[in-house]
Amino acid sequence: MKLTSVVDDFIKTCLSAGISVRFCAGFTCGVPFLLRLTVLDLWLKECGVSNTAIGFFTLLQWPFALKFLWAPFIEKMDFPILSKIFGRRRGWAIASQVLLFAGLSGIAASNPQTNMVSLALYVSLVAFADGCQDISLYAYQLDKASTKMFGPIAGIFVFGYKVGMFFSKSITLYLAYYFGWNFAYAVMAFSIFLCMIFIFCTDEPKIQGARNDKHTEEMIKSYEGKEKSSFEFTRTMKITIFECLVCPFKMFIKYKGCAQTIALIMLYRAGDRMVQKMAKPFYVDMGFSKLEIANVVQVFGTIAALIGGVVGGYLVKRLGTKRAMYFAGIIHAIGCFSYAILSYVGHDVTILYLTVFVESITGGAIATAFIAFLYSLCNKKNYASTQYALLWAFYELGGTISRTISGAMADALGWTNFFLFIPFVFIPSLVILQGMTRRRKTAPVRRVAVANK
Repeated sequence: MKLTSVVDDFIKTCLSAGISVRFCAGFTCGVPFLLRLTVLDLWLKECGVSNTAIGFFTLLQWPFALKFLWAPFIEKMDFPILSKIFGRRRGWAIASQVLLFAGLSGIAASNPQTNMVSLALYVSLVAFADGCQDISLYAYQLDKASTKMFGPIAGIFVFGYKVGMFFSKSITLYLAYYFGWNFAYAVMAFSIFLCMIFIFCTDEPKIQGARNDKHTEEMIKSYEGKEKSSFEFTRTMKITIFECLVCPFKMFIKYKGCAQTIALIMLYRAGDRMVQKMAKPFYVDMGFSKLEIANVVQVFGTIAALIGGVVGGYLVKRLGTKRAMYFAGIIHAIGCFSYAILSYVGHDVTILYLTVFVESITGGAIATAFIAFLYSLCNKKNYASTQYALLWAFYELGGTISRTISGAMADALGWTNFFLFIPFVFIPSLVILQGMTRRRKTAPVRRVAVANK
C-alpha cells in the first residue's frame, strides 16, 4: 500500500470516529487524573516523603478502582434535581464535577508536611468523584459506535484524555514553580468548571444495548422470585444490583477464556504503571528542575503520547485489537530501557528528550489498544458502563499493586536496576496475548476440518 493511501485512510478513519464528542469526553476525564497521582507524587517528593511512602499513597485511589460498585446506580437511577434538568448521565457528570472541585480545593488547603491525614482524605474524595465522572461519561465514548471503529474511537478518546492530562499537569507544574503547590491546586480546582461547558453543550448520550440472553433473563426472574424485601425501594435496589453487577459477572466467568482475559487486563500495563509512578521522583533524583520537567516531560512528552495514541487506534483498525496490543506491548517494553540509559548518564536534557519521546509515543499506543480491547468486551451488552467499570476494577487492582510496590523496588534496586527490570514485567501479558492470537488463527481451520469430515 502506498504511503499516500495510508495517510488518506488514516485521516478518513479519524474523521469518521466522531472527533468532537469523543475528544471532549476524553479531555474531561483526563483533567483530574494526574492531579491525584503523578503530579501529587512530585509535590510529596519535594516535601521529603520517601519513595516507599509515595508508592503506598497509591492505595488512596481505591474509590476509583471500586467504582463498579455504584456504577449500576448511575446507569439506572437519576441524580436528584440535576438529572431532571440535564438528563441522567449529564446530571451525574455535573454532580461529580462539583465533588471534584471540593476535593481539589481541599488538597489545595492541605500541607503534606503537617497535615497528611486531611490530604489523604481529600485525595480519596477526588478519586471517588473521578470514578463517578468516568462512569457517567462512558456513554459518550461509544454513542452511535460500530464495532469496526473501536480502535479509532479509542484513539480519539485517548487523544482528548492526554490533552486533558497535559492541560492539568503542565499548568499545575508551571504554577507550582512560580507560586507554590497550594496555589496551583487551587487554580486547578476552579478549572474543573471548564469541563462543565462540555456537559452543557452536548446532548444526553444514548447507547442501544443488546437484550439480555435467555440464560440471563432466567437468572433475573429466579432472583426476583426469591427476593422478599418488605420495602419496594430496597427490593428494586437489590434486583438492580443483581441484574447490573452479578449477572454480567456470572456470564463472564463462564466464558472459556475469562481467567486469561482477567490476567491480561491486570498485567498488560503493569510495567507501564510502575514507570509512570516512579518517573517524577526519578526526574527529581536526577537533578531535573520543575521547569525542565514541565518543558520536556509535560509538553514534549504529551505531544508524543498524542501521536502514539492516534496511531495506536489506527493500528487496531488495521491489525485487530489483540495483534495491535501485542505489537505495541513489545515496542513499549523495549522503549522502557531508555530510562536505564538516562539513570546511567544522569542529568542530560538531550537524553531526557529521547527517553520521554520513546516512552510516551509507545505508551500512547498501548493505552489506545488496551481501551479498544475493553470496548470489545463490554459494548454489545446491557449495562455497558457497569461492565466497563467492573473490568476497569481488575485493571486498577493490577495497577494499584504495581504502583504500590514500585517505590519499594526502586529503593531496594536503585534506579538503573529498577528500569532494567521493568521490561521483563511485560512478558507475562505478551505470552497471554500470543496464546490468544494463536487460538484465533487455528480455530477456523479446525471448523473447516470438521466440516470436511
